[in-house]
Amino acid sequence: MNMLRYLYQQSWRLVLFATITGAISGLASAGLVAVINKGISADAEIASLGWTFVALCAALLIFKICSEVSLLHLTQNAIYDLRLQLSRKLLATPLKRLQELGKHRLLVILADDINTFTNAFEWVPVLFMNSIVVTACLGYLAWLSWELLLMLALFLAVGIIGFHFAERRPLEHLGKVRELKDALYLHFRSLIEGSKELQLNRDKGEAFVGQVIAPSAHEFRQWFTRGMTGYSIVASVGTMIFYVNIGILLFLIPLWFKQPVEVLTGFTITLLYLIRPIVDLMIALPALRQASIALRKIGQLDEELTSAAELPQGPDPFPQTSDLRLEFRGVCHRYPGEREDSHFMLGPIDVTIEQGELIFLVGGNGSGKTTLAMLLLGFYAPEAGELVLNGMPVTQHNRDHYRQHFSAVFADFHLFEQLLGGDQADLATGAERYIEALGMRHKVKVEDSKFSTVALSTGQRKRLALVSAYLEDRPVYLFDEWAADQDPAFKRVFYTELLPELKARGKTVIAITHDDAYFGYADRILKLEDGHVTVDCVQRPDDTANVA
Repeated sequence: MNMLRYLYQQSWRLVLFATITGAISGLASAGLVAVINKGISADAEIASLGWTFVALCAALLIFKICSEVSLLHLTQNAIYDLRLQLSRKLLATPLKRLQELGKHRLLVILADDINTFTNAFEWVPVLFMNSIVVTACLGYLAWLSWELLLMLALFLAVGIIGFHFAERRPLEHLGKVRELKDALYLHFRSLIEGSKELQLNRDKGEAFVGQVIAPSAHEFRQWFTRGMTGYSIVASVGTMIFYVNIGILLFLIPLWFKQPVEVLTGFTITLLYLIRPIVDLMIALPALRQASIALRKIGQLDEELTSAAELPQGPDPFPQTSDLRLEFRGVCHRYPGEREDSHFMLGPIDVTIEQGELIFLVGGNGSGKTTLAMLLLGFYAPEAGELVLNGMPVTQHNRDHYRQHFSAVFADFHLFEQLLGGDQADLATGAERYIEALGMRHKVKVEDSKFSTVALSTGQRKRLALVSAYLEDRPVYLFDEWAADQDPAFKRVFYTELLPELKARGKTVIAITHDDAYFGYADRILKLEDGHVTVDCVQRPDDTANVA
């Protein structure tokens, strides 16, 4: 089973320890059944059997706790490692590949599938202990009468084979349920992200719920109900088969060949004792099957992320020079999702960016500004040409090192409330200073190495994102329409004070902007039209009209 193999790979030592202690616990449990059976028919040995009973109870308690606790640590460590492993691989996966996978699919796996896997792992200690108990009890039954056990085994084998075939349909239904989760999560994401539009138009909102979410939720409900109903029927029949075997033992087998009363009593007591482990297995089976499906999905994602990962190797390979130099040499790239449409090709781009330049990247919507920015930051790889930093071409093997030269505030930025990536005391001190400089002291302060609040307006959150970018202190800064959500007064501060201040510190700054009133503050203007650089000029205050 995949889950057991996964656990063994995590720590074979813990698996071995849990197996040994679980085996001792199972033997003690079977011993208790034997002592109880013997105590019923052996009045003369009650005293000695009593001490044996106490010893077996103590052994059962101690070794059961040891086995279950070790399995608990093993399963939780496995989940912990899995979450961190997937998180690190996500960080190492190219942005373009993540966009192709889709946020909704990633969220289903990271949230729902791992949670399903975790819930199934809660059954592992119970089922492991039960399997040991069942094995030990079967050994006891074989000791009582292997002929009788063989006859019962034949009846049970028929039931198990029937169970295997009967389970196929419910398992198919649960597989369909997992596929439907992707679509359902996609709709929920649209509901959350589009809540303003849907609340603004009641009819549109009701239509989205009724025509989009309801059909998916209904289909999910149907398949899930079918699957779980099937498992309920299969589990109930399986439990009944177990009782039927007890009936066969008591009422049919004695008609065929005689057995001592002690043997029949021992078999009956043992089988009744085994009902609880069998019921536990039946209850856990749907969760285990869903976990198996989830593990397969997690494994598929893991393989996809591994094949696309850009893992950093060794120290920064790029030459360390005082003057940073970036070059686009014949770079071409198609827009994501437009591979079949040649009209949406970006490039060829031949541009050189020098240390300390303040560059405005301008152009109309759809001209290629954001795609060029993604290439510049190393999120997209050129389909033709090459990107060169300080004389060294950027490749798959060094692209992660290349990205470490940049800080950015994107148009669709994410603001982390925690201060990350350095000495916490230094980050807090720097953040307080920048918050003061950006006029946010009355709104936000730093507490426990994080912003006291991020529940602010978009413009104010962008200022905090700027604080985070400042704290990174990278050689190159990129701002994607940063000033679009600022009031006129602070927009002027951004162009006339903040950007020149970064330039004065020797930083290279690229700002994507439509604010032609401030073009005169740039050292250089790059203008894109239909994926081509149509203007690349050193900017002077009186050139603004010519560029716009």
